[in-house]
Amino acid sequence: MRAELPLISGFEPNATVGWAGGEPISAARFCAAAIEVAASLPRRRHAFNLCEDRLNFMLGFAAAVIARQVSLLPYSRAPGAIRDLCGAHADSYCISDGGDLPAGVPAIMVPPWRALDGASEAPLIPADVEALVAFTSGSTGRPQAHSKTWGSLVSDGRSLFCDLGIDRSGARAILGTVPAQHVYGLETTVMMPLQNGAAVHSGIPLLPADVTAALAGMPGRCWLATTPLHLRACVAERVPLPHLAGIVCATMPLSSELARDAERVWGVPVHEIYGCTEAGAVAVRRPASSACWRVRPGMRLHRRGSGTWVEGGHLPNPIRLPDRLKLANEMEFTLLGRPSDMVKIAGKRVSLEALNHELQRLPGVRDGVFFIPDSCPPGQPRLAALIVAPELKAAAILRALRERIDAVFLPRPLLIVDAIPRGATGKIPREGLLAIAEAAQARGQRSA
Repeated sequence: MRAELPLISGFEPNATVGWAGGEPISAARFCAAAIEVAASLPRRRHAFNLCEDRLNFMLGFAAAVIARQVSLLPYSRAPGAIRDLCGAHADSYCISDGGDLPAGVPAIMVPPWRALDGASEAPLIPADVEALVAFTSGSTGRPQAHSKTWGSLVSDGRSLFCDLGIDRSGARAILGTVPAQHVYGLETTVMMPLQNGAAVHSGIPLLPADVTAALAGMPGRCWLATTPLHLRACVAERVPLPHLAGIVCATMPLSSELARDAERVWGVPVHEIYGCTEAGAVAVRRPASSACWRVRPGMRLHRRGSGTWVEGGHLPNPIRLPDRLKLANEMEFTLLGRPSDMVKIAGKRVSLEALNHELQRLPGVRDGVFFIPDSCPPGQPRLAALIVAPELKAAAILRALRERIDAVFLPRPLLIVDAIPRGATGKIPREGLLAIAEAAQARGQRSA
């Protein structure tokens, strides 16, 4: 007999799943709506869930898995990227809630929430059903697909709540600044709430004032799932974060200094998740007190060849991790960065992440990133940098950097720009970065 797992674990009909326009949506109503929407979906195999409202995304995702359809999470929402993936999945369509849709791609809209007789129990879904495919852009530019079953998603969501130290009797709500289409966003703001009786805020606040307003409107204490980029902005402005119970970060390394600043400002723990699209959340740590990562219970690491592999827990098969790790044992490690992140100039090595860290620490620098221009000859890298620092001159930034990094890694050119083209999770598409750099150089905004 195939094992089956519920859409909502510990189903309580009157428990709140989230809020639609300020109105609480109960678990019974959510399940009834998901069953109704599932019956109306096109009879296709794959669904791109492009809903911007988080509760709408959850409804579309739930309806698709009930209908035994696979939700596709694209690596980019750019129309061209969606069309390319649709071309590789001819039986696909889009689920949307009214945002921009790529031309020529069939789509349906999530219906508005309406009064329904609530479901008396949560739908059961076979654990081995393929529930979603997440895509990375791939090192060659060709999207790489990573499939996940309903059972692995449920196992991940159920245990992550405890692994982050969230008290089930305390905070029961989640606010996310990351989209649900990102694996980290899906884990923390979709699967974790559904499998632990927590409610979610439907929005994706980005600016510090928006995060404050969203938390102020939440009943009871709430956890914030965010990125180091968004956290840094909130710390810099010292905004109040009412009802806050704790913070969890991912998508890029979180410095111990920023974590300690956040804990001092708001008096709550800051946890960090290490993971990747392929494996999901692999390890957690509290960077204010430890540089060491601890693998989640039930998972373990081992070396195989030149790589590090993780297995166990919610993973049906071992996964090779894309980063360089220094293992203390099969449960603990420190993160060294990705192989592609390392740069060697004049016989000296450094990681781009370490350089970015030093750059972003400089007083007056709001954001900054090092990169290797495409114009570099093969085997002869040189570094450039984009910097958001409205009140500083390029020469002053270079002088400050000389105090922190080796002179061979100083950026030439150093370009001061108005903003860096980061995506919703804080990552920077290389094509956008190069376009901004080219435009800045054309305006003569470069260092000596």
